[in-house]
Amino acid sequence: MNERTVSRAYGADDPGLPSPPVVTDVRHTLRERSRNAFADAEPRLEPTVPVAVRRWKLWLLTVCGIYPTIVLLGLVTNPVLEDLYLPVRLAVLVPAAAAAMVWQINPRLQRHFGAWLTR
Repeated sequence: MNERTVSRAYGADDPGLPSPPVVTDVRHTLRERSRNAFADAEPRLEPTVPVAVRRWKLWLLTVCGIYPTIVLLGLVTNPVLEDLYLPVRLAVLVPAAAAAMVWQINPRLQRHFGAWLTR
């Protein structure tokens, strides 16, 4: 219920009658409770600053993921792309390999080796 509906129900549209104090008290109480909820919340236990990933480990993990991806894509697409020049073949393989790495392979590798990456 909004304030106008409550005011009409109590006849507060009449200039001589004040608005009902109960509605404003309840709103004030609810506002105070929501403000205090954040102040009374328990502190976060996990660190707020992410742990740094060792770059050489991330590089090694990426190499281990991208090499088999490029080899498999090369073997699968070779019958179709064998007559094309190397730059054209790479123009097909590189976006496909990058998409596979970004959306499939890297998230799985980082989930599996996440603890090792930050040690």
